[in-house]
Amino acid sequence: MGKFRVKVKGVHRVRKRLADGRTMEYHYAWRGGPKFWDSSMPFGKHTLDYAGALKDRLMERRDPGDSFQALINSFFDSTDFRRLAPRTQRDHKINVSRPGGIEEKYGKVPLKVFDDVRIRQNVLKWRDTFSDGTGDNIFATLQRILSFGLDRGILQHHHLLKVRKKVKKNRAEIVWTPDELETFIAGAPAYVGRILRVAVETGLRPGDIQVLKRSHIETTGNGNRRLLMRTRKSRGRNFASVPVTERLAELIKEIPEDQEHLVLNSDGEPFKTSEALGSAVSQWRDELGLRKELRLYDARGTAATRLVRAGCNLSELATHMGWSLAHAAAMLERYAALDPDMSDGILEKVKREEERRKK
Repeated sequence: MGKFRVKVKGVHRVRKRLADGRTMEYHYAWRGGPKFWDSSMPFGKHTLDYAGALKDRLMERRDPGDSFQALINSFFDSTDFRRLAPRTQRDHKINVSRPGGIEEKYGKVPLKVFDDVRIRQNVLKWRDTFSDGTGDNIFATLQRILSFGLDRGILQHHHLLKVRKKVKKNRAEIVWTPDELETFIAGAPAYVGRILRVAVETGLRPGDIQVLKRSHIETTGNGNRRLLMRTRKSRGRNFASVPVTERLAELIKEIPEDQEHLVLNSDGEPFKTSEALGSAVSQWRDELGLRKELRLYDARGTAATRLVRAGCNLSELATHMGWSLAHAAAMLERYAALDPDMSDGILEKVKREEERRKK
């Protein structure tokens, strides 16, 4: 007799390779929902026990009562959550539903517990069981959920405010040096090198690089070219306007005329996620023996100096990078000092802008 199999719909399945080489499989009741099964459990998938575990989770979603799960569900169903950038939404869902995450730890806890000041010590001890970066990220999601609950009158107190992060490193202090850029572009496959090249020439975020197309290039009234696109982080509300530098023009010239996306994966197809771009860069960063702290996002600093050399003034740069004018000036001084080859005219522009603002 064959094995009895229970058919289910809507289950979100995730596979993960562990450090010891084993592959684990995790099943969640829905995308962004709670985990109800993994391959370490004594019963297999699609069994009656499996179906029962799924049913329990689905029932919790329908009738969370006065548990913290009710607040989590309300947050995910709110306009507050829908207004967040797609990447931010994804990060919050991961922090809630990951193994050992917020939902597993506090989902069944009565809401009134979070109005008790003792919850602060409890949560901080729990945060410290994770690595520094992961703990900070999960804690930030929990803070946001509690802020939502306080704002909506679901909670009377927010006992997780004014907590210092465990990780204090300022990413702005991390830049790709000219030698590191040269080593990476020369040693990585062309399609990966192109990701970093576009990043340092435009200052665009990975999510925008992922969807960057030839159709985003236009010619201005004075005959120059620029990239004009709606940014994904703003959910299409804001535009990025970036001059096409000489290096970017060279990159565009290298691409076949029938290739619409400026950046493609190893199969010659558009990347499915923005995270895949960063992962590709990190993989080849390690292959080439570069500093492990370097990330694709850190290329924005180098881009800032190149954009100024291409004609952006500080106001334009600040708008494009999402910086204040003061921060833009401070960052440019730092990057120019770190990279003398890019410093032509930058400090003078910084000083002129500062003098103009003082008048």
